[in-house]
Amino acid sequence: MNCANIFFILTAVFCVATAENETSLESLIYRLNSDVIELRNEVESSILSRCDSIRGCLKSSYDECQSSYTKAQTCPSEKELGIVFAACGTGSRCNGLIDYSVSTVRIPENLAQGPKRNPTNPAVIEDVCMTLPTQKWMVKKYWEEKTFWSELNVSRPQMYFGSDTGVFRIYPARQSEECGKYDPRTRPWYQAALPSTIRNAVKPRRVIIMLDTSRSMGEPLNRKSEQTKLSYMKQSVIAVLNTLSQNDSIAVIRFAEIPFLINRPTQLPPLLWEKATKGTVENIIERVDALEVNGRSNWNDAFGFAFNLIKNSLESPATGDETYCDLENIALLFFSDGEYNLPAGATDESVVSFVSTKVFETESMGDYHVHMFLYTLGHNDPSGVEKQISCAVDGFWKPVVQGTSPVNVTNGYQTLFSIPMGTNAFYNYTTWSNPYNFTSGNLGYTVSALVYDRNVEPPRFEGAVGMDVSVDAAVRVYKGTVSETERAIARITQNITLQNYNTTCDQQRINLTKCEVQSIRHYAGGNAAVCIPEKTQTLPTTPVTLPVLNTTTNITVDSEIDGLTDFVTDEVATFFDDTLNCSKAFVQPCPGYEEYPTDLWRNTDMVDKTYEERVCCEVGTNEPSDDCPELDEVSDTRISNAAIFGILFVSLVVVEILGCYVCFYARKGRANT
Repeated sequence: MNCANIFFILTAVFCVATAENETSLESLIYRLNSDVIELRNEVESSILSRCDSIRGCLKSSYDECQSSYTKAQTCPSEKELGIVFAACGTGSRCNGLIDYSVSTVRIPENLAQGPKRNPTNPAVIEDVCMTLPTQKWMVKKYWEEKTFWSELNVSRPQMYFGSDTGVFRIYPARQSEECGKYDPRTRPWYQAALPSTIRNAVKPRRVIIMLDTSRSMGEPLNRKSEQTKLSYMKQSVIAVLNTLSQNDSIAVIRFAEIPFLINRPTQLPPLLWEKATKGTVENIIERVDALEVNGRSNWNDAFGFAFNLIKNSLESPATGDETYCDLENIALLFFSDGEYNLPAGATDESVVSFVSTKVFETESMGDYHVHMFLYTLGHNDPSGVEKQISCAVDGFWKPVVQGTSPVNVTNGYQTLFSIPMGTNAFYNYTTWSNPYNFTSGNLGYTVSALVYDRNVEPPRFEGAVGMDVSVDAAVRVYKGTVSETERAIARITQNITLQNYNTTCDQQRINLTKCEVQSIRHYAGGNAAVCIPEKTQTLPTTPVTLPVLNTTTNITVDSEIDGLTDFVTDEVATFFDDTLNCSKAFVQPCPGYEEYPTDLWRNTDMVDKTYEERVCCEVGTNEPSDDCPELDEVSDTRISNAAIFGILFVSLVVVEILGCYVCFYARKGRANT
């Protein structure tokens, strides 16, 4: 056989092996895709029956740190689980407890202010309760697919749901090392699922953020708070910046008496938005964090500066995209305390008129849509100028007084831009994250799908579900390097996207009815944020104080406004229906919501115990062990069966060789003789 034939055979063998590896990886990806859609369906089904789930919710869930799990929990080795609990040992003789019969719940500490770290907000309580029925599906799916994952030599994936309120339910259940620190909304897998980060499907956002840094912003957010309006604003803005993808564009403007583009050392024209690359966002965050208050507040100059920047950017080829779609969805987020001092003689009416004119001029330039979000820090007066602006331009106003998590402040902005993904065009859309560090320490990928409440118009974004696979597992399946595997995953997932989601501009356009605008206003800012038309008018919005209601923006729980509740009472819902002629636009609370369960945890047996005391166990047992991690630190002098077999095999080979050697030379000696 000549060299050419050998080369041809080796090449053919290599190609066949590569094709088989790609097929195995495709099988893994398609299975995770279909499973995460099934999980999404389960959660959305639970949302439709959310009120039924309240009845059996008392003491029914497991807390991430306080609860002990069932007797069915196990202590698998690293080889079985694919994870090492580093605090417990090396995963050989000691590892961590896992319970495959139940899920567990994690809630950020700022939302768990009740006794025994229970949530007090009805929306958070509902998210814990309504996701409990999905646990049954998770357990069933986990065991149904045991053979599939075993044949791929991959540990069965975790399954989880993160809500837009911050609730996180994960299966299988395991103890958390840090209690109350996990917020799914800040994690890479959740943010990768957000519409702003989805490539080849959603038109990138153009985001303009305006920050009032006048002297009054240095005052406390409220009488009970030590936090200033400025410091709170910084946290809220940084949370927004961290959700941007590199496809989006960003410009941050600080203003007092004079407006400045925050990321430009010199303010030479033309001033444009820029791509939200990792370096750009990090630089902007650093500059936002260093802001200080100074001077008086001139809103007209600030808005004029912002709309000139938008106009320049839209007209500049350097800021455009090579795309089939000329549509531009522009978000303008305005943070202030509702107080302006300049220009001399300015009135609320003149400011509203100025901004309305600028919005009209911008939208008249092309297929451009300006979505304004105005945040009043420290005040909740529904007759204020920011509320008036929102009503005049079909925008959205949110008063921020106390208790609202900075992550939740911009929930209306996130909801509005997630609307296209809630349509039928994207119904089965999934997103694969880039590799990132799991909380377990492993590097891995998550496939996620968006979850919506489809009983509301427009469908309301509720969160995201996810399932994951480690980088090590994907590499084993593909039998390539990490970079080769990453490229293969990107190639396969991109093909899925291109085959199923060749979207049009119309499918990405955010065209809301008046009722849908009101729905998001209420969701973002509560009762006071809804714009009520004059009785003599139909639906053109004229700012009028909402009758019957007081000025609180959300249902108050223990005097804390947490900015998460979207409920209206029957009386108010009827008023909205009669006055606005809207249906299915608002979420009504379940009957007896004032008496929602106050204790969600099945037990609190692990209170005051350390992480090691809660989780560390000896492999093969089902209880915490005081001998771990020390047991793994002791050198194991025992020899495994495999090692013994290897030693015997090598010994036999050596003996055989020596025997042959002796026989050969003995015969040779006799022959010579």
